[in-house]
Amino acid sequence: MPKFNTSVPHSLGREKAKTSLKSFFEKAKEFGSKDATDVTEDWSKWDSDSALSFSFKTFGIAIKGLITVLEDKVTIDGEIPFAAMMFKGKIEEGFREKIGKAIA
Repeated sequence: MPKFNTSVPHSLGREKAKTSLKSFFEKAKEFGSKDATDVTEDWSKWDSDSALSFSFKTFGIAIKGLITVLEDKVTIDGEIPFAAMMFKGKIEEGFREKIGKAIA
């Protein structure tokens, strides 16, 4: 499967960025999304590695990946199906926008 990656810089420090992201994800889950289905999250490495594994489907496209919080940026590394390659830039842009809002 093709890979995508992007990052969002921040000046919050790792712990504050983690807190902001976790809160954002909890609120998003609470309100749900009509565009994302089959959402899975694995928070098992959140405390030790500041990493969240995820997967979901949007408009029939399966996306999975890893969000990692570093001291000065949040990175998103993921995989998309070949059929979604023409949307790779849009997918990366969407992640930058959502993560950017979460840590703003």
